[in-house]
Amino acid sequence: MLPLIGLLIGLIIGLFVSVPVPAAWAPYLALLVLSGVDILLSVLNKNNDDKSGNKNFLLEFFTNTVLAVFLAALGKQINFELSTIIAFVFTYRIFSNFREIVEDLYAKYKEKKKSIRREVSEVAAPKNTEEAKHKK
Repeated sequence: MLPLIGLLIGLIIGLFVSVPVPAAWAPYLALLVLSGVDILLSVLNKNNDDKSGNKNFLLEFFTNTVLAVFLAALGKQINFELSTIIAFVFTYRIFSNFREIVEDLYAKYKEKKKSIRREVSEVAAPKNTEEAKHKK
Protein backbone atom coordinates (compact mmCIF):
# COMPACT_ATOMS: atom_id res chain seq x y z
CA MET A 1 0.00 0.00 0.00
CA LEU A 2 2.90 2.32 0.77
CA PRO A 3 4.33 2.19 -2.79
CA LEU A 4 0.91 3.03 -4.21
CA ILE A 5 0.56 6.02 -1.89
CA GLY A 6 4.04 7.20 -2.89
CA LEU A 7 3.13 6.87 -6.56
CA LEU A 8 -0.05 8.91 -6.10
CA ILE A 9 1.79 11.63 -4.16
CA GLY A 10 4.45 11.74 -6.88
CA LEU A 11 1.81 12.03 -9.61
CA ILE A 12 0.02 14.85 -7.79
CA ILE A 13 3.28 16.75 -7.25
CA GLY A 14 4.25 16.14 -10.88
CA LEU A 15 0.99 17.61 -12.14
CA PHE A 16 1.39 20.88 -10.27
CA VAL A 17 5.17 21.46 -10.36
CA SER A 18 6.82 22.23 -13.67
CA VAL A 19 10.46 21.12 -13.70
CA PRO A 20 12.44 21.62 -16.91
CA VAL A 21 14.27 18.45 -17.92
CA PRO A 22 17.16 18.64 -20.40
CA ALA A 23 16.64 16.62 -23.58
CA ALA A 24 19.81 14.61 -22.91
CA TRP A 25 18.22 13.23 -19.72
CA ALA A 26 15.06 11.98 -21.46
CA PRO A 27 16.17 8.35 -21.94
CA TYR A 28 17.37 8.15 -18.34
CA LEU A 29 14.17 9.66 -16.99
CA ALA A 30 12.13 7.18 -19.00
CA LEU A 31 14.20 4.33 -17.54
CA LEU A 32 13.64 5.68 -14.02
CA VAL A 33 9.88 5.75 -14.54
CA LEU A 34 9.82 2.26 -16.06
CA SER A 35 12.01 0.94 -13.24
CA GLY A 36 9.67 2.44 -10.65
CA VAL A 37 6.55 0.99 -12.25
CA ASP A 38 8.26 -2.39 -12.63
CA ILE A 39 9.23 -2.53 -8.97
CA LEU A 40 5.80 -1.29 -7.86
CA LEU A 41 4.06 -4.07 -9.77
CA SER A 42 6.54 -6.71 -8.65
CA VAL A 43 5.96 -5.75 -5.00
CA LEU A 44 2.19 -5.85 -5.53
CA ASN A 45 2.59 -9.24 -7.19
CA LYS A 46 4.70 -10.58 -4.32
CA ASN A 47 2.20 -9.24 -1.77
CA ASN A 48 -0.61 -10.82 -3.76
CA ASP A 49 1.16 -14.20 -3.61
CA ASP A 50 1.69 -13.78 0.15
CA LYS A 51 5.43 -13.66 -0.30
CA SER A 52 7.56 -11.29 1.75
CA GLY A 53 7.95 -8.61 -0.93
CA ASN A 54 8.45 -5.37 0.98
CA LYS A 55 11.78 -6.31 2.57
CA ASN A 56 14.01 -5.59 -0.43
CA PHE A 57 11.85 -2.99 -2.16
CA LEU A 58 14.32 -0.09 -2.02
CA LEU A 59 17.37 -2.24 -2.67
CA GLU A 60 15.74 -3.81 -5.73
CA PHE A 61 14.58 -0.41 -7.00
CA PHE A 62 17.99 1.22 -6.68
CA THR A 63 19.83 -1.79 -8.09
CA ASN A 64 17.59 -2.02 -11.16
CA THR A 65 17.67 1.74 -11.71
CA VAL A 66 21.45 2.09 -11.36
CA LEU A 67 22.06 -0.89 -13.63
CA ALA A 68 19.64 0.44 -16.26
CA VAL A 69 21.14 3.94 -16.23
CA PHE A 70 24.67 2.50 -16.34
CA LEU A 71 23.81 0.33 -19.35
CA ALA A 72 22.10 3.25 -21.11
CA ALA A 73 25.16 5.47 -20.52
CA LEU A 74 27.43 2.69 -21.77
CA GLY A 75 25.28 2.34 -24.86
CA LYS A 76 25.54 6.08 -25.48
CA GLN A 77 29.33 5.86 -25.21
CA ILE A 78 29.56 3.10 -27.83
CA ASN A 79 26.88 4.71 -30.05
CA PHE A 80 24.35 1.94 -29.53
CA GLU A 81 20.86 2.64 -28.23
CA LEU A 82 20.72 0.31 -25.22
CA SER A 83 18.08 2.43 -23.49
CA THR A 84 15.47 1.17 -25.97
CA ILE A 85 16.37 -2.44 -25.24
CA ILE A 86 16.27 -1.78 -21.50
CA ALA A 87 12.87 -0.13 -21.91
CA PHE A 88 11.62 -3.27 -23.70
CA VAL A 89 12.89 -5.45 -20.85
CA PHE A 90 11.19 -3.30 -18.22
CA THR A 91 7.98 -3.20 -20.26
CA TYR A 92 8.02 -6.99 -20.57
CA ARG A 93 8.47 -7.33 -16.81
CA ILE A 94 5.68 -4.82 -16.17
CA PHE A 95 3.21 -6.72 -18.33
CA SER A 96 4.36 -10.06 -16.90
CA ASN A 97 3.80 -8.87 -13.33
CA PHE A 98 0.47 -7.33 -14.29
CA ARG A 99 -0.63 -10.60 -15.89
CA GLU A 100 0.29 -12.54 -12.75
CA ILE A 101 -1.60 -10.07 -10.56
CA VAL A 102 -4.70 -10.38 -12.73
CA GLU A 103 -4.46 -14.20 -12.76
CA ASP A 104 -4.16 -14.28 -8.95
CA LEU A 105 -7.08 -11.92 -8.50
CA TYR A 106 -9.20 -13.97 -10.90
CA ALA A 107 -8.31 -17.20 -9.09
CA LYS A 108 -9.24 -15.61 -5.75
CA TYR A 109 -12.51 -14.38 -7.27
CA LYS A 110 -13.36 -17.87 -8.57
CA GLU A 111 -12.51 -19.44 -5.21
CA LYS A 112 -14.65 -16.89 -3.37
CA LYS A 113 -17.53 -17.52 -5.77
CA LYS A 114 -17.15 -21.29 -5.32
CA SER A 115 -17.11 -20.97 -1.52
CA ILE A 116 -20.26 -18.83 -1.59
CA ARG A 117 -22.00 -21.45 -3.73
CA ARG A 118 -20.94 -24.17 -1.27
CA GLU A 119 -22.29 -22.15 1.66
CA VAL A 120 -25.59 -21.57 -0.14
CA SER A 121 -25.92 -25.26 -1.01
CA GLU A 122 -25.11 -26.26 2.60
CA VAL A 123 -27.73 -23.89 3.93
CA ALA A 124 -30.31 -25.08 1.41
CA ALA A 125 -29.51 -28.80 1.80
CA PRO A 126 -30.68 -29.27 5.44
CA LYS A 127 -33.85 -27.38 4.64
CA ASN A 128 -34.71 -29.79 1.83
CA THR A 129 -34.00 -32.90 3.93
CA GLU A 130 -36.15 -31.58 6.81
CA GLU A 131 -39.00 -30.82 4.42
CA ALA A 132 -38.69 -34.32 2.93
CA LYS A 133 -38.89 -35.89 6.43
CA HIS A 134 -42.00 -33.86 7.30
CA LYS A 135 -43.76 -34.85 4.07
CA LYS A 136 -43.26 -38.55 4.80
